[in-house]
Amino acid sequence: MSTGVRGLLLAAAMLLAACTRPTDTGVQALPPSPVQDSAGTESEQELDWLQMLPGDELAALERGEGPEVKHSGNRRMAQFGTFRTVDAVLDRAVRLPGYVVPLANAADGRLLEFLFVPYYGACIHVPPPPPNQIVHVVLPQPIAMPDMYSPFFLTGVLRAERVDDDLAGSAYSMADAELRPYEP
Repeated sequence: MSTGVRGLLLAAAMLLAACTRPTDTGVQALPPSPVQDSAGTESEQELDWLQMLPGDELAALERGEGPEVKHSGNRRMAQFGTFRTVDAVLDRAVRLPGYVVPLANAADGRLLEFLFVPYYGACIHVPPPPPNQIVHVVLPQPIAMPDMYSPFFLTGVLRAERVDDDLAGSAYSMADAELRPYEP
């Protein structure tokens, strides 16, 4: 093999080695603009919690780079992750499956404020999910206290808003929020 061909093959091999394939996380991106129904009004889209994570944080999570869970002591573990949000999920009507973690009740005991989380036991267990995996909700009108063991759909318009609470911080909030029973 001539030196020129060998050099060309070496250069091609180096270029190929430098290329990296994007990681397929299995998470489908939302369309660039809100979806409208036949009447021209924005229809809610079901959102996956992983769509709320910036790509680099999702990749780190998939590599298992979260903190080690320690079940000792009487204090909760520090929350990991960031308050970075994903622009593509903001300011659109969405439906998100998850669980309620109550924060505040009205005088009559009905729920007024809560954190919405991706899995049961989040914020009660250690560690809390990352802030960009938690939605802070203040309801316009209190509702009957939901069963914390049951999944729900949270519908409304997702916003970027940092809220720090004793249980956990959240990077998202929801305007015009409504809690509905989960139906697969």
